Amino acid sequence: MEIPGHFSTAINTEKAARASGAPASDDGDEDGEDDPIDDMVADLREPSMDQAHASRDQGESVRVPCPSVRKAGNSPATAKPGVTAQSIAARTADLREAAWRTALARTLAGNPTLAQSAILVAAMSGTLPQIKTDTLKARAALLVSATFPGLDYRAQIEEIQALSDEQAANVLSAIGAAYAKDSSSFGHVADLARAFHVDLRAVWRVDQSFLERYTKDEIKFIAQECGLVAHMGENGFAKLLGSKKPEIIAGMLNRIGFDWAGRLPSCMTLDGQYGPPPSEAARQDDAQTTKLAA
Repeated sequence: MEIPGHFSTAINTEKAARASGAPASDDGDEDGEDDPIDDMVADLREPSMDQAHASRDQGESVRVPCPSVRKAGNSPATAKPGVTAQSIAARTADLREAAWRTALARTLAGNPTLAQSAILVAAMSGTLPQIKTDTLKARAALLVSATFPGLDYRAQIEEIQALSDEQAANVLSAIGAAYAKDSSSFGHVADLARAFHVDLRAVWRVDQSFLERYTKDEIKFIAQECGLVAHMGENGFAKLLGSKKPEIIAGMLNRIGFDWAGRLPSCMTLDGQYGPPPSEAARQDDAQTTKLAA
């Protein structure tokens, strides 16, 4: 499957860096969070519990190679690489993949119809066996019955046949969520997310742990594409950027009059384009429609 835009470049860069044994250059580690399937199972037991954040812990990151330049006198030197959407995306591949797997898993866990579609595609494409054996087996007691794991195969058949429609729908949802988590191809995960119109904003937003991954130049790039630099003004943001990194991040996240909710940096999207908040996107669409009608 061909993945568009800088997303493909980011994955290729990450693979090359891993192959060469390049050390990680991120400043922060990913936070360990809950599992979407466990959340769904918990909801079956405790309906009031809802929307716990989830992601996989894959702490790999990628160092962007610095091109070599020559100074006068032919003495070798290393030039500082320019910050681009592609370079940031390459360093964000692990987080982006984990976040989208979580978003898809939550969507399928809450929608048996979409989960069934995902299961059918996985089965017909031969990728359903990629679900790890223990992912669902370990949850069978909660999804089916407490006695199910200890039954022989014939008895398990009878238990499944006796499931109510609601219980069967919950099992389908869990299988779909497990596929989103365990599928060996992130390309398949991305295709399902697009087809089912999954919104990453439901499970992820810019926060301290995200910004801590990056250098000051990269933080500035993210702030610029997300609209914070325009909000503060070039001089105002430059003054903030002169502070220590923790102070910069705190100043960005707590800026009066600026809401990070719904803003997706290009390094976190599937198409490599900045994702504005839905309300802002609607205003842009209205403005474009008015311009075309004029």
